[in-house]
Amino acid sequence: MGSIESRTLTTAAGEPFVVRSARPDDAANLLTYIRSIAEEVGFFIIQPAEFPATEELERKWIEDHLDHPGKLALAAEAAGEIVGSLSFENGPFQRTAHSGTFGVSVRRDWRGKGIGTAMLETLLEWAEKNPLIEKVDLAVFSTNASAIELYRRLGFVEEGRRAKEIKLAPGEYVDEVLMGRFVKAG
Repeated sequence: MGSIESRTLTTAAGEPFVVRSARPDDAANLLTYIRSIAEEVGFFIIQPAEFPATEELERKWIEDHLDHPGKLALAAEAAGEIVGSLSFENGPFQRTAHSGTFGVSVRRDWRGKGIGTAMLETLLEWAEKNPLIEKVDLAVFSTNASAIELYRRLGFVEEGRRAKEIKLAPGEYVDEVLMGRFVKAG
């Protein structure tokens, strides 16, 4: 199953937060959160206007992640609000089911406090215990130095680069860095 036990943690400043599996009743709050992240972050692939999701579709997406052995959806919560999210999906075919990719985000006022690290460590621990998952992959904007540093610190290595994969505006491009980490010997 794509779920974890909730973890209550604290930031270096002593602020409590929880990392837990997203729940169907989080649908409205997750949609609000992710739309706000898309508006504030320059490293998000989807523009705010490109979200077709309704609360019902988001609820179904969460349920799918809870029911699928190779998927995981996490929420980081502080003071009753969602301040971070992470989603992981393994490959859809027999030959790709052993690996998957994730996306992670943290609300601006909670960045640099260990929320992203806690969600990634939770994902990696889940993947290590999951008999299906052998490798965790990601793609990150080449300009997102802090994220790349975090991924390297957690054992991810650069496996490739897609030149000008992201078009920010006419004539303005960013490379996409592909990184991966094996969670099992294989």
